Amino acid sequence: MKRRILLVEDEVNLARGLKLNFELEGYEVEWVATGAAARASWMQVPPALVVLDLMLPDADGLDLLQEIKRLDIRLPVLVLTARVGDEDRINGLSLGADDYVTKPFNLQELVLRVRGMLKRSDWYRDELPGEIRIGEATLATQTSMLSRAGTSHLLTELELALLLHLWSKRGTWVSRDELLVQVWGYTPETMTRTVDIFISRLRRMLGDSGSAPKLLLTKRGRGYMIAGTP
Repeated sequence: MKRRILLVEDEVNLARGLKLNFELEGYEVEWVATGAAARASWMQVPPALVVLDLMLPDADGLDLLQEIKRLDIRLPVLVLTARVGDEDRINGLSLGADDYVTKPFNLQELVLRVRGMLKRSDWYRDELPGEIRIGEATLATQTSMLSRAGTSHLLTELELALLLHLWSKRGTWVSRDELLVQVWGYTPETMTRTVDIFISRLRRMLGDSGSAPKLLLTKRGRGYMIAGTP
């Protein structure tokens, strides 16, 4: 069965080109141009992935993003937007976007990102114990629930994949390039701050977000590491 992409984009020529290229990749694509149509579509038939423009004629894409994540936090959303500022990117990723691509963009790179998001499998769930400890937190790998001090967070697929990849190599540094390739499916030379934003988000959930993190570490030139966990 073809994986279904919901494309929310009001620029007609751009949307037609994206729809064609995604269909050539073997995906089923539904294209809508408004927030109202997007809501009707995902409520009727949930897609496998949403490609979401932020500037729509009847809605703010960030509001739509939050609605999608409230309904299904694990539904991957790729934001495609002309909002190019660092603050815009951080805001979009902080609200739950799994990726943030600015216009103009490289079409081949975008297709590769979508392919990587849709091909991300659950192989790690079968190879890991059902529950693992990370510092004072407990991660239930089958339900994607991270719990600490009476508070629980349901992780997105990317948050879960990132945390499990780092946990599987705990005690050793994992490079940014490795994470981009293994977790996001990007090429290693991709220029993005996405990894750092996701690391900051995970630190908050793990209770490790102070000025001197002790559990989820970052070292310039080396990468990232989960330390001090059995």
